Amino acid sequence: MRGFTVTMTPSILPQTLSFIPGSTLAMSEVYEKYAPKIFFGLDAPHLHLLTNHLPIFVTLSGLFVLFFGLLRKNREMSQVALVLVFAGIAGGLLTYWLGQQSYKPVRGLADEVGQDWLDLHMERAEKVVWFFWMAGVAVAAAIVVAWKTPKFTFFASALAGLLGLGTVGLSGWIADAGGKIRHQEVRGEAAANMPEDHSEPHSH
Repeated sequence: MRGFTVTMTPSILPQTLSFIPGSTLAMSEVYEKYAPKIFFGLDAPHLHLLTNHLPIFVTLSGLFVLFFGLLRKNREMSQVALVLVFAGIAGGLLTYWLGQQSYKPVRGLADEVGQDWLDLHMERAEKVVWFFWMAGVAVAAAIVVAWKTPKFTFFASALAGLLGLGTVGLSGWIADAGGKIRHQEVRGEAAANMPEDHSEPHSH
């Protein structure tokens, strides 16, 4: 084996470093620093993964119940449906907050393409979070109207349902980029689907 040398090119250096225990330990320390435990021993990234289904599935459940409640002109069913829709939208706002807390630790674990998808994921959420706040206020108002002024229940519930449906669509749009952060199998053709380059990472 005398005279045998190994030349390590820059292109394979990052992959090699990823298998060095010290590098993994450093990543773990950075993750722990920016992802402290919040609830039941879970940190923000894990809680974000648990709550990111709320603005879609809970809101959709409420919309289905609301549809049948309005169809049957059942005020009680409509009220229950509005509470479900409100819970789903509130879950979306909670997910947004947890996503902000998760940005730094997740960016440290993602590859280069994943970091671009993470930036796009955050940009989309930041652009439309105002709609979730508006929809939440409108649905809360519809709950009060349905409880105190029965004759306006249909109009208020229908408007709240449309806004709730809008939040479901936006949640799917946001989640589309989020699902491609760590899952290379859903990215498709990387060159074609890679988002615009972000020279500066977010400051979350």
